[in-house]
Amino acid sequence: MTISGNWTRAGLLTLGLTTLAWAAGNYSLIVNGQVASKSAVVMNGETYVPLSALKLLGVTGTVKGNTMTLALGSAPTSTRTPSGGANQLAALEGCLNQTLFNGIWRVRVLSLTPIRTPDPGSPDIPGWSVKLEIRNGVLKTASLMGTGFGASSGGSQPMLLLADGNALALDDNDFLKPWSQDVLQGGVLTFALRFSYPRGTTEAQARAQHPTKFILQINPRIPEYMGMKYSVPDPSLRVRLDCQK
Repeated sequence: MTISGNWTRAGLLTLGLTTLAWAAGNYSLIVNGQVASKSAVVMNGETYVPLSALKLLGVTGTVKGNTMTLALGSAPTSTRTPSGGANQLAALEGCLNQTLFNGIWRVRVLSLTPIRTPDPGSPDIPGWSVKLEIRNGVLKTASLMGTGFGASSGGSQPMLLLADGNALALDDNDFLKPWSQDVLQGGVLTFALRFSYPRGTTEAQARAQHPTKFILQINPRIPEYMGMKYSVPDPSLRVRLDCQK
């Protein structure tokens, strides 16, 4: 397989990836249940994924002149899904009701509650509400938007993952207000995020697939003019939902 450029078209892959009809923008990637460090990009109606994500599938790439050649082989040991299961990105990890501190934010998942979302003309859609408490731990005003939270800031949207690695759909409106809100020194944000199963999921199917992890993937590269930085190399946060402090 030989193509030009640094990005590969998702439609060219025969590796089990599904081409999705997305709108223009950036989208977080989960490859074989593992969260990729970079996003997929939609340009001119086509979806592209970075070579680093393909390496998780065992694809190697070599560049000669203006041509990149891809080959399907064994994934390097360092890029395979780490032992311990899927979604093992480098991150601070904890349990429900446990405070995690990355040098700027003290984050605690307060609760995980089942919900149902009305769907006119159809049965209600089952889902979950994740209640969060996020405290500003630096000596100045800060915002989630300005410190790498969210896809528009170089991270990804908050994710609620099932045991099989699939992510439930986030109601983006729940995250928009706290994401853009300034938080004073010592201030706190408390809000809930709603996640839904796909339409048509029955109550029995939802009960059989409970969420196991909540992930906040954060871009650690904060502009220098912000005057703050994370105290750990990867400030992302992963909360296990099968344990509680």
